Parts: sequence; structure tokens; C-alpha cells
Amino acid sequence: MRPGPDTRSPLVADTVFERTGAWSVPPPRSELDRLAQLATQLANTGAALLVDASRSPPEVLASHGLSPHEVSGVIEACGHALEHPLVEAWMPEPPAGAGPFRYGHWLPLPAGASSGTALLLLDRAPREHPAPGTPGLQLLASHAADVLALARRCEQSEQYNASVLRESESRLNLTEHTAGAGSWSLQLSTREVVHSDEFATILGLADHHQVRTLEDMVLRYTPEWRSGIRQRLDRCAQNGEGFDEEIQILVEGGAPKWVRTVGTAVRRASGEIVRIQGAIQDISAQKQAQQDTLRLAMRLTTTLASITEAFVTLDRQCCFTYLNQESERLLQKTTADLLGLEVWQGFSAGLSQRLRDQLTKSLNSNRRVELEDFFPTLGKWLEVRAYPFAEGLAVYFRDVTERRRSQEQLMLLETSVSRLNDIVAIAETGAGSDQEPRIVFVNDAFEQHTGYSRAEVLGQTPRMLLELDPAITKLRELALGLQQTQQARTELMVRRKNGAMFWVELEVVSVQATAEEVTHWVAVGRDITQRKTAEDMIRHLAFYDALTDLPNRQLLLDRLQQALAASARSGQHGALMFIDLDNFKILNDTLGHHMGDQLLQKVATRLTRSVRKTDMVARLGGDEFVVMVDDLSTDPEAAAFKATALAEKVLHTLREPFQLTGHQHFATPSIGVTSFNGQQSDVGELLKQADLAMYQAKSLGRNTLCFFDPRMQATVSANATVSSDLRVALREKQFVVHYQPQVDRVGVITGVEALVRWQHPARGLIRPADFIPVAEDTGLILPLGQWVLETACEQLAAWADRAQTASLSIAVNVSVRQFRHPDFVDMVMAAIQRTGIRPHKLKLELTESLLADRMEITIDKMGMLKALGVTLSLDDFGVGYSSLSVLKRLPLDQLKIDKGFVADVLTDPNDAAISRAIIALAQSLSLQVVAEGVETQEQRDFLAYQGCDQFQGHLFAKPLPIEALDALLQNPTAGMLVLS
Repeated sequence: MRPGPDTRSPLVADTVFERTGAWSVPPPRSELDRLAQLATQLANTGAALLVDASRSPPEVLASHGLSPHEVSGVIEACGHALEHPLVEAWMPEPPAGAGPFRYGHWLPLPAGASSGTALLLLDRAPREHPAPGTPGLQLLASHAADVLALARRCEQSEQYNASVLRESESRLNLTEHTAGAGSWSLQLSTREVVHSDEFATILGLADHHQVRTLEDMVLRYTPEWRSGIRQRLDRCAQNGEGFDEEIQILVEGGAPKWVRTVGTAVRRASGEIVRIQGAIQDISAQKQAQQDTLRLAMRLTTTLASITEAFVTLDRQCCFTYLNQESERLLQKTTADLLGLEVWQGFSAGLSQRLRDQLTKSLNSNRRVELEDFFPTLGKWLEVRAYPFAEGLAVYFRDVTERRRSQEQLMLLETSVSRLNDIVAIAETGAGSDQEPRIVFVNDAFEQHTGYSRAEVLGQTPRMLLELDPAITKLRELALGLQQTQQARTELMVRRKNGAMFWVELEVVSVQATAEEVTHWVAVGRDITQRKTAEDMIRHLAFYDALTDLPNRQLLLDRLQQALAASARSGQHGALMFIDLDNFKILNDTLGHHMGDQLLQKVATRLTRSVRKTDMVARLGGDEFVVMVDDLSTDPEAAAFKATALAEKVLHTLREPFQLTGHQHFATPSIGVTSFNGQQSDVGELLKQADLAMYQAKSLGRNTLCFFDPRMQATVSANATVSSDLRVALREKQFVVHYQPQVDRVGVITGVEALVRWQHPARGLIRPADFIPVAEDTGLILPLGQWVLETACEQLAAWADRAQTASLSIAVNVSVRQFRHPDFVDMVMAAIQRTGIRPHKLKLELTESLLADRMEITIDKMGMLKALGVTLSLDDFGVGYSSLSVLKRLPLDQLKIDKGFVADVLTDPNDAAISRAIIALAQSLSLQVVAEGVETQEQRDFLAYQGCDQFQGHLFAKPLPIEALDALLQNPTAGMLVLS
């Protein structure tokens, strides 16, 4: 049900007026009441009445200040004065209902109102000067006369119109009958219903007065609609809400009818709703037609939906009006998305224009059109067929992507066969199993590559193109593949007409007439001669050294693995020689890399000539070469003897001078040798053994050879374990610092030396000699040395707060690698600044090996440390690196006599002489001297007699943990003092 428009039928309204006598335009009573109220305010009286005395009984048109009962009492009390309203009215004994008023004054309305109409102003007491004479009341009376005159003119007009409307009522009935519509009106005050004759005719009523009330009207609708129509009538009466609904009604003596019911509210000028008027129209025929159309549409929709092709309909603007399910799937959008859109909307500009042109052409010519086009947004080729009809176009879409792809493939195939650079040949199978295939087709590329013309090969067997002896294996593989999968691929050599051979990558497929019968073979070949050449080159580059053309590491490992396998089978021993040129870097740095490359090439030539032809010489990279010899002997001793003899031969060969461009160069090798007998399975392990032996030869002074000893492996493995454990120790902070006191000549403890120890969780306390060399080799000495330095600085900071220890210094050993680090000075400065220590209390003990090279850098860096205030000591003095010319340039504070000299100072005259010389040298340079490793009192006395300043060793104390050192400082042993 739906609300209808707020329309009024003039004929219906006039008919209601004639039958009910109601005002179409209500009298302006509310306006006159407001005039009466204004009169009381202007005259300052208690009440006022507007009375028309010309009527019998007199009619009160408006009042203010009186109840309806009091109005009647006043009219009765003043009745004798109504004949002469210009005099003052007096009520000596008014009825009880007249209220408190005793006196009245009449104010006649001016000309324009009916005679006898006046305002009656009521007072409780008489007035000396009656109020009606005031100008304000005169103006108010004039306005009241105008309002009353307007109302009476409207009344006369409506009475005239009523007569006119009665004349047109018959015409209305005729019009309603023609339109199949009947009118009705519901007077809200009486709840009565008035309707036209056609209204009764539509309902099939014999008595046109059977519908008189609202309930009678509601009961004429079928039960399921009654509640709804009642609600709409109520809302229309209360809120003025119109309605327009299609509802079924009951018809006497017949089936229910569908009617359109329209209702609207009629209001007074004040806005008050006085009645509801409306109409009903018989729409049964339209409803039946709609149902028939719906059933037809359903059948048509079902038919269209069952079409397997994509089908749509378009209006004459080419907008979608219908889509079946297949079109939704094909166009990848729903009906809701597409209805009302132009068919080409969303496609590319070119495609949209082509669709627009063709579909418009179909509409204009009234002829079908067809086109095929690619729809990029769908990724498909579609065939479009459009058929015009009265309302637009019926359009079929068909996905022809596969067909187009097949056509393209066929076109490409035809083009490739005729123009392809690949060789194409088709052979017809023989009629019998003993007959060979015969060539029936070749393309242009076949003629170009083989040199044979079509006439020369058609009808011939493919054998003419092959060298069967080398190709026989490939042909067997090809035949086996064809039997299994009906296609096969191989690479073989084909003979040209001039006898030359070239490589072809050949793929053969069978053409079958039936599942069992093969009629043709199609062979496609590609000339891969260049690729084969490139592969050979790549293979050579992959397994051979580019500079020397010797086998590289990869090929060596492959051959060595094969030699191990052969040795395991035969029992023959072999050997592996690892050769490294001594000081090869110097040649590169002095004469240039081109000279180094020339030397490597000459070394490769000599090595190849000095070994057996069955032996293998390889270059691993740089200046490293490997010689693998096998089948030396089944006897291990004999095999070792032969390997030694061959290695010595190589050694002597490489010692001979090399003639390089404009230069004669002498090179010496270091050779490591290891043997194998097939029991080893890891070729990498063999190479490592030979490498270890070579490094052993270098450690023995170079220019020699050395056989692998298992103890080498044990040492390397142990060092590797220590290296791994060192990293864990640094991460888990397993290191501790022990401190060994240093005393002066009278026994006063002047400082300590910080000595690192490794508190291993499994092996216990490890001394520096067991891990410092490994830390040096692996570079871990840098973080370890930095930790010791920072720990010593933190200890100095702690001692600075105690008077007993504030004067003590701490000596820290600095390795060469640590000292050479570019940021070493900055790290020392940062540690001093962070802990806030006095720099001179920190003593850095530098090893004498620092003086071996890069002297100027060493002196500059020591100068920067000295500028910081750090004390510098030269440790292990006397081992042979120092010279007097160098020593005098170093900003040192102290020399330490190596403990090797101190140990035998009493028994070895040379050590005693060296010790005296060191002490004398230090005194001449104003340097302090510290002797370390003092074990006996005699050693101490001898050194003190020579002028040694300080001593360190087990005679005084061994290296102690910080707790034990603190205890010693609190209670020194005999011969030692602590100054506070």
C-alpha cells in the first residue's frame, strides 16, 4: 500500500456540501473572538460580546471573558435593550448565571455590517465617560465590520456555487462511470460516509445506501486488507496523511475485485481536518493483464536463461535491459552492475568505438551484424552477433579465444615451416616393417644447412645424412624414445653435401593416422655447432686455469676422487704435492703483476715437464700448485721413496733461474707432501694435509720440502678448538686478570703487572702461553687486549680511592697487532677518560718486536701515548730487534730485562754481561730497569748491585687474583713494604 497525492475533486467536495450543509470555508469565529479580546483591553472592561440582534433569537458572533453559560445569562438580562442598542444597558437583578457584570455599553459596527450588529462591553459599575467613544475602539469596530462582511460574502458565494455543482453532479456520475471510478466522502464529526453511484456499482450494491459508516466501508474490503485500510484512514484523519493503494474488495454476488483506493484530507481555513474524501477505481482488468504479462515474462526469462550462449538485450540507446547467467559469467559482471549501462562502457576507446559503430549500423539498417574482437579487460576474443527488433537489439556473445588461438597457432606453424631457420624434414614410414622411411618434405633451411636440394633428397632415406658409426648410439636412444612416447630428442652430427659435419639438436615426433598406425615422422633440427663449441670452451674454462691452462681445483678434486677409487681397487699408493712459491708477492709488488703472471706460466711449464705424463699438475690459484701422482707402488716405503725423489726433482727444477722479460728471477718453492692409498675418502682432507706440510716447510725456512706428520694435524685441530673456545670465552666473559707485584730495591711495592688468565669451565685455569698465540693468529687478541686494558683502568680507579693503593701503577702488555690497530691510541684515551684515572699510573709494556718494521709509525704512536701521560715500558728487551740508534728515539720510561737472561745470570757469564750492559744502557738513557723472572735472593742481589731499579718474580709473589693481591697489600710478606 502506498500514500497517494493530496488531490481534491471539486465535484466530490460540492456534492458533500449540498448533502451535509457544511461550510466549505468556515466562518472566521476565531478572528472575531480575538477582536472581542482586543476590545476588552482597549476599553479596560471585564468582558465583551459581538451580537447580531437582527436575527431571532440574537446570535452571539464572538465573546471574551465569559463562559458559554454566562453569555446566555447576559443576553437574557439585556434583552430589553437589544431593540435600542445605542443606550446603556443595565441589569439590576441579573440571573445567577450572568456573572458579576451589572452595566453594559453598546458600540454599533459601522456601515458594511448588517444593522443591529454591535459590540457589547460589560462592566461591574457605571462609568462617567463611556469607553466606546475612544478612537481605538472605533477603529476596532470598523475592522470587525470588515471581517464579518467578508465572511458573509463567502457564504453567499458558496451558496451560489452549490447550485452550479448540483447541475454538474449528473455529469460527474457519467464521467465516473466512463472512467470506472467512484467517489466517497467521510465526515469526521458524524463518521458518516457519502458516496457516488459509481462507487456502489463497483461494489455491486443493489441498494446504493448500504455503505453509510466507516465500518461499513472497511468491511467491503477483503479480510487481509481491512487492518491496513483502517490504519490509513486513521492516519489521514489524524495527520492529514493521504494514501493511494491497490487493494481487493468484496463484490456482492461475484469474485473479489482489485481497486485503486485514493484518500486525502479536507481542512478548514484554520487547518482543522473536517472530512476525508477519495475515490476507488476498478483495476481488475489491468491486474489481470499484469499477471498475464508476468507469466509471459517468466516463461521468456526461463527460456532466455536456458540459452547456453551469452545473450543480452539492449534498448535503442544500446543500454543493457536484460542479461542471462552465461552473459554475466562471460562479461564478469552481474546484472545489477550492467543494467542501464551502454554495452561498450568500460572497454578501451578503440573497442568501444568499433562496438558503437557496428551496433548503431544494425539499428539504423535493421539488419544483423557480426564482428570478432579482442576484449582486453576480459582477456578474451569474443564473437558478437546483434539482431535488431522493435525495442532494440538482441545480442549473442561467444568466447572464440580457443578458436583464435588455434588459428594463430596454425598460421604460425605454416610460417615457421616455410620461413623457420630450423631444419624441418618429414619422412613417410615404409609400408612394411623392413622398409626404411623416405623423405617427403624438407624446408628452405634444410637446403641452406645441408647443401642438398629438395630434388636430391626427396625419396631418399635419412641415412644419407649420417655417419652411422659415431651416431649409432644416438639413433638407438632416439628409436627407444619414439617407441615409448611417440617423440624423442637427441643431439648428433649431420654430414653436409661437401662432407663437412655439423652438430644438430634433433627432435622427432610421430604422426599417427590411428592409435596403432604411424604414417609420418616429423623431424625438426637446429644447428648447434656454435653452442657445442661454446660448451667445450665453457667446459674448458670451468676445469682449466685461464692463465696456465693447467687443471683447476674442480678438475683436480674430480681426478683425485677417481685416483682414490682406483687406489682402493688396485692397492697402489699415490702422493699429493702442495707447492707454494716463496716471496711471490715481492715480485708482484716490485716488477708488476704481468711479470708475476709470466713467472706462473713458466712454473707451470717446468712442473709439467718434471713429472710423468700420467701425473697431474694443477693450479689452485695465486702461486699455489698441486701435483698428483698415482700408481707409485703397492709397498708404502717404496712409494714414499719415489714420492720423495719426485718432490726433490721438482724442488731442484724450480730453483733454477727464470728468464723473464728483461729480468732474471730466482724463485724457491716450499713443498708439502702427503701420501694416499685409497683408504682415505675425503679429498679435501688430503689437500689440507699437503697444505699443512707446505706451511711446515715454510716455517723451517722455505726452499725445502716436508712430509705430512699426523702431529701437525693434531696441533692444527687443537688450535682450531682453542680458537672456537676463545670466541665463546669472550662472549661469556671467562677471562680473569691476575696481578704480579713489582718491588723496588728496598722492597716497596710500586705497582703490579696485569696478566690475563682463562678460567675455562672444563679445563680450569689456562695460562697465557696456551692461548695467546692462537688469539694472535685469529685476531681475537684485539678484543681480549682491550678488555684487559679496560679492566686494569677500572682497578686503578678503584685503588685511587684508597690511600694505601693510590700510588700503585698497573702494567698492561700490548701485543704488536693490538698496537698496530689504527684506533689503539683512541681506545686508550677513551678508557682513561671513562675511568678518570691518572694516566701515568697506567704502564703499557710494548714488545721489542714492534721495532722490527714501520719504525716511524711506531715512534709517532708512542709519542701520542706519551703525550697522554701514559708510562711506556719496553718488554723482553735484549732479544735482538733493538739498536742504540733506534732506542734513543723512543719516548720510553722503562726497560724490562727478559727473564731468559735473569734465569742464568749467576751461572752464564754471557747472560751476566748482557744484564750489566742493559742496566748500564738504561742508566745512560735515564730509564728505569725492571728485571722480571727473579726467582732467588741471589739473583735479586746481583741485579741490585748492578743498579737494577725494580724486580718482579716468584721471589716476591706469583701472579695473584685481585682478592689475594688485596690481602697481600694489607699484610705484605717479609722483604716487601706498602707505602701509604
